[in-house]
Amino acid sequence: MTQVVGVRWRTADPLSYADAGDLEMHRNSYVVLETEKAQEFGWVVKEPRALVMSQPDDELLLTVLRKATASDFGRWQQIKEMEGDAFRLARTKVRECHLTMKIVEAHYTFDQSRIIVTFGAEGRVDFRPLLRELGTALRCRVELKQVGDRDVAKLAGGIGRCGRVLCCTTWMTKFDAVGIRMAKEQALPIDADGLAGACGRLRCCLRFEYEQYREINRSLPRIGEEVDTPNGLATVIVGHRLKETVSVRYSDDEVLEWSLVDVTRNRSSKN
Repeated sequence: MTQVVGVRWRTADPLSYADAGDLEMHRNSYVVLETEKAQEFGWVVKEPRALVMSQPDDELLLTVLRKATASDFGRWQQIKEMEGDAFRLARTKVRECHLTMKIVEAHYTFDQSRIIVTFGAEGRVDFRPLLRELGTALRCRVELKQVGDRDVAKLAGGIGRCGRVLCCTTWMTKFDAVGIRMAKEQALPIDADGLAGACGRLRCCLRFEYEQYREINRSLPRIGEEVDTPNGLATVIVGHRLKETVSVRYSDDEVLEWSLVDVTRNRSSKN
């Protein structure tokens, strides 16, 4: 029987699970973690739960070393300042080495045994000159990690077209596939600039209401379709997806708006 907690050490990262031993902790408790390669400073997202290990290879890769102390918080703050300096240094070295890459994050492990520098670039980049420069300047093990356009936006942050902080930065833990069909289903203008997010790809929010639009579109009569209404037969002239209503025209040119629950589609029209 093992007691595990759900933890994160970066906002909106996927949840990781750690062996908490017999430590007593609660949600939002700060902890020092032992990972596969180094130590990290994180916080508890899910409170401890008992877990039965069923297979020998089910061992957790993370272990809670201790609850964070005042000294740990001071060290964490110092590391954050060091990361800012390393980030600026990395960007300067990229310019000096004439590399076509964008540095988006510099992250020290809590034990400062290594620093992970994350970047975005078009295609493959020979970053060996940068690796040597950073290793000499920072005097620790340097790892360079290339990520895609969406991860670049997630790490860099920013404001979306809605005026709010990017969803991927604040709460999204993974990227689902987004297609142009989702925009068509929602009757959005198929404009590359209008549909693109900060990453230059299709906006993730196109998926959020896709299933709801898809469902309503299946029940929404087509324009020109003849339907039965409480006032008799009429022809659909406009479908209102958000209101779940349709506007219809009668033979005497009268136009009325009806809720979908008040409209009956002809069986032949559905086919």
